Amino acid sequence: MTKQHREAVLEIAPQKLHRTFTLAEAAQIALLTNARTVEDLSNGRAFIPAEQVPDIMDPIGRARSVFDAVGAKIAELLPPVLDVCERSLG
Repeated sequence: MTKQHREAVLEIAPQKLHRTFTLAEAAQIALLTNARTVEDLSNGRAFIPAEQVPDIMDPIGRARSVFDAVGAKIAELLPPVLDVCERSLG
């Protein structure tokens, strides 16, 4: 999810801010705060200024090389987010 996607979700459901993250944002918070739950991710958001959170390019309509680069970036960002999900399940 790009920042633009996140903002679109929050326009529809602003009360879900505490559960709505870009992949890059969730990964960065998880790594910096050792978050164990989605609630920890939400609390950790305060430690990272929004302008310092990287974004993932939306590859739609772009060259295959862009899709490849985006796929590699997603693969890099997933492990810390999946760790939070796994720890949340106990």
